[in-house]
Amino acid sequence: MRQPGFVIAGDGAVRIANDNADFRYRASAHYLAVGVQVPVRCHEHAEMQFMVEDGIVEFMIGGASGMVLGGDFVRVPAGMPYAYRNAGDSTARLLMRSVNPQPARRASKVQATFAA
Repeated sequence: MRQPGFVIAGDGAVRIANDNADFRYRASAHYLAVGVQVPVRCHEHAEMQFMVEDGIVEFMIGGASGMVLGGDFVRVPAGMPYAYRNAGDSTARLLMRSVNPQPARRASKVQATFAA
């Protein structure tokens, strides 16, 4: 549990720690400078969740677009192309979380002896 993450619940977010032994969830905070656009991307096996903490962000999801304000939540289903940009006049702060529905993969310690 090294990097801080978060859990989105209701209209707020709680900071937790990313579990480095369970690869289904990843969370991070992202600062988006004025005028910056994140290019189109698509995650085939992971749902993306965004919470805009501050600012105005335009999301383009599967061909539709809309403005998202601070406190709003956006969900992008797995396999759906999306992009977003800062549409405001100040730096936007987003909390991002990827959720992979695959069964848990656990990291395990591997010990081996190799011949020289």
